[in-house]
Amino acid sequence: MRAVLKWVFATQVLLMAQPASPQYWEDAGLPRYTPSPTICFADTVHDRLILAGQGQYFDSLPPPYQLHTYCPLYSYDGTSWDTLGLFGNKILSAVVYNDTLIVAGAFNTVHDQPIADIACYVNGQWLPYGVFDCGNNAAKINRLRILDGELYALGAFCNADGQPCNGVAKRVGGQWMPVPGWPSLNFMGTPWVTDIIRFQGRLIVCGNFNSPDFAQKDILQYDGTNWVPVCDGCLGGGMDSATELIIYQDQLYLGGRFVYGGGSAGQGIMRWDGEQWYSLGPIGGGLQTINYSDQYSPSILKMLVRDGLLFIAGGFSFASHMTASGIVTWDGTDFCTLEGGAFTDACSGMDFYHDTLYVGTSPFAQVGQGLVRYLGEYQVECSTLAVPEADGEEAGFQVAWDPSGEITLLGLGDGHHQLRIMDPLGRLVLQQQVRSQGGRSEVVRFADRSMAVYLLNVDNQMTTRLVPTR
Repeated sequence: MRAVLKWVFATQVLLMAQPASPQYWEDAGLPRYTPSPTICFADTVHDRLILAGQGQYFDSLPPPYQLHTYCPLYSYDGTSWDTLGLFGNKILSAVVYNDTLIVAGAFNTVHDQPIADIACYVNGQWLPYGVFDCGNNAAKINRLRILDGELYALGAFCNADGQPCNGVAKRVGGQWMPVPGWPSLNFMGTPWVTDIIRFQGRLIVCGNFNSPDFAQKDILQYDGTNWVPVCDGCLGGGMDSATELIIYQDQLYLGGRFVYGGGSAGQGIMRWDGEQWYSLGPIGGGLQTINYSDQYSPSILKMLVRDGLLFIAGGFSFASHMTASGIVTWDGTDFCTLEGGAFTDACSGMDFYHDTLYVGTSPFAQVGQGLVRYLGEYQVECSTLAVPEADGEEAGFQVAWDPSGEITLLGLGDGHHQLRIMDPLGRLVLQQQVRSQGGRSEVVRFADRSMAVYLLNVDNQMTTRLVPTR
C-alpha cells in the first residue's frame, strides 16, 4: 500500500538567536587591530590560516625615527600568530599552487622590495611571480583561482608577462598566457574581472565590464569558439556587478551587487541551472540590507560549501526577514542564521581552519579585532522548513512513496518535468525527466537509500523533502 505524504511549509525556530556573545563568537587573537580583512584563507598544505589586513601596520624604526605604513599578511598555526609579510598595498587573493603559497592584489612592494601585484613564498622569502601591467595605469589582481589543476589570475590589467590578456590570464609552464578569445573582446575601458569557474564544461567569467552596445556585460561563457552572454538582459543596472562564482547542488551561484530592477533574477545573489536563472527568495524577501525593502542590493563578498551547506558572507543585515549580521547558510531551499545575534554589519573573508569557521568583520563589529571564530551551530533560526504532516497543505505537489523503493509525484501538470533529488550533504543523487498525465507521474525508482532527509526539486521551482521508510 502506498503512503501519500503531504508537506506544509512553516516557519520553525530550532534555537532562538541570542544577543552577540563570546559564547558563540570569540576574538581570534590577531596581534593588531585589523578590521575588514581582505582575505581569510586556510592553507591546508602547510596547515595554517592566512589573513590579509587592509588596515594599517605602523612600524617605528630606530633613530632617526620613521613611520611606515603596510598591509600585513598574518599566519596562524592554531596556537599563535606570525607575520609572513608587510605589503605596500592590499592583498586580495591567496592560493596554494604546486605546494607554494601565492598571493596577489594591488601591492607594489613586499618588505620594501619592489615586488608588484603577485608574489610566491619560497623558503621563507617572497619572490615575484610574474609581471602584470596596464601602461601608465597600475595593474590589480582581484583573484587567483585553480581550475582542474590550472592557475588563473583575474583582475584589472592589460598585459601579463608581456602578453595581452585584458584581465584574464592563465599560468602555462613558467609564464602567464592569455585565455583563448578573451583579449579580442571589445570592452569600454579596462574590464574589472573578479572570478572564473568551469560549469557544465564551459569556462564562465564574471566581473564589472561591458561592450559598447552592452550586449556583453558582467558575465560571459566560452562556447569553445566565442565568449557569449550567460543571460540575456540581466545585470543591467548602472551599479550592477558580479564578484563571486561557486557551484552548489549542481547549480551555479552568482554573488555580487545587483538588483531586480537591473533585469536580474535575484538581488545580490542568484542561481543558474544552465538554462534559467532563479532567485533565492521572493521579491521583498531573501537577503536584504533593509528589512522588507529591495531598495538597496546586498553585497555578496564570499561563498563556500561545507558540510552540505552553502555559506554566504557579505554586506547584508537580513535573510528572509531574520537578523543575519552579514553571514547565513543556505541548503538549497532555506536560509538559516547562526547563533550569537547581531554583532557586525558586514562580513568579509571567511574559511574553515581545523573545522572551525573564521570570519572577517567590519570596524563596527561588537566582537574581536577584525577576525572572529564561531563556536555555535550552523543552522539556528531558519526561514522555512518543510515539515511532514498527515493532512497538511500541499507544497505544489505530493510525493507518493512505496517502501519497495518507488516514488510517484502527484498533482503536477501534464507533460514532462525535471526531477532532481539531493542527499543530506547536498549531493545530487538522482536527476531524470518524468512524465505526468492526469495528475500522476510515471514511477521513479529510488531504492536502497538510507533513512534520511532527501530534498526533491521539480522544475527548479517546487521543492519538498522525503524520508524513504522501509
